[in-house]
Amino acid sequence: MPILLLALLAAGAPEAPTGAASKPPQGEVSPLVVTARPKTAPPADVRVVVGGGQDNIASQDVAIWPAGMRQAGVGGQVTLTCQVDVHGLAEWCRVAYETPPGKGFGAAALALRPTLKLTPRQGPDGPVDALINIAINFNASDSESNLQSVLAASRDVPPEGSDKQSNVGGHELNARDLIVYNNPVSMRRVTLLGSSAWAQAPSFEDMATAYPAQGGGGEGYAVAHCKVARAGTLDRCVVAKEVPIGHGFGRQAVALAPRFRVSPQVMAGAPAGAPIEVDVPIRFPPSNEAADRTVRAPVWLAGFDPRTLIGELPATLGRPRSPGAVVRCAVAAGGALADCAIELTSPDGLDFDDAAVKLASRLRMSLWSAEAGPVQGGVVHIPVRRDLAEGR
Repeated sequence: MPILLLALLAAGAPEAPTGAASKPPQGEVSPLVVTARPKTAPPADVRVVVGGGQDNIASQDVAIWPAGMRQAGVGGQVTLTCQVDVHGLAEWCRVAYETPPGKGFGAAALALRPTLKLTPRQGPDGPVDALINIAINFNASDSESNLQSVLAASRDVPPEGSDKQSNVGGHELNARDLIVYNNPVSMRRVTLLGSSAWAQAPSFEDMATAYPAQGGGGEGYAVAHCKVARAGTLDRCVVAKEVPIGHGFGRQAVALAPRFRVSPQVMAGAPAGAPIEVDVPIRFPPSNEAADRTVRAPVWLAGFDPRTLIGELPATLGRPRSPGAVVRCAVAAGGALADCAIELTSPDGLDFDDAAVKLASRLRMSLWSAEAGPVQGGVVHIPVRRDLAEGR
């Protein structure tokens, strides 16, 4: 399957979790810290090539380039530092290194995040969440082939004085002998949306029904690449990633994609002109996890995330570095939290516990988690500590 090459005009590329810094007292000047751009890339744990001789990379059939760079023959290198979970999914990433700067390669690498399915870091008891450096090389090499060698092998020396070539050697010109490196493909300019602001998404029941018959009870992962209509609906979806290949996960991801709908607020802010498209990551849990509805990696919506709201707690409640409380909530319609209750009490007292429950009840998450799964109808366990708002 040929690569679909996209020129990136990112709108809403995924970001690392954000935190609200503490407000300085009146009259105090907040210090400004300036860090120099790193001169060298950090050591890479994983390497990925976009374009070049390996056009189909680990079943990845969509490649993303900054607008205009591929046509201009300009390549780049980016290192992402990503939080990779126990499933090997990059839940969030940040750009640790980018060259050349200012050409959009960092944003293009971030937009590739949904297609990154890696081997998770192993701990003493199995896979663990870990920060992993992923080096991404955007290879803009020109197309090459062995066409001249194939032609030379297919013909013999022509008769003396003849301007014609003969093939008396009996060699056949066979297309199977032709090899093309860095195969050029057509490019399209698009607006690629982030995938955290859904007005609608599949349910746990939808996921259970969609598990493919050929899946064999194991885990599957696929990314559907779709066009987005101005109404927020998804159509003309294709498989952009499938692991493992040939077990029906890609086909089922494409079938599930129309159940997603982008929120009207996101669509209102999308630029006009270039087509709007989106990558939809979907993880199919193995049979031994099918009944588990715990949301372990929520994507909190801006203004409704714990770090922002914890900063609003009265200063008299809770001590910095306190273990805090843990609140259990059900995920209701629209990603809001309901039926919140203390699951693990805080040593800071009942007032802190009450404040933690009220705070949790104000949170709201995206309808699709960073683990590429549903949230509505699930449960979430939320640690509430004052130092979360202080970035400690």
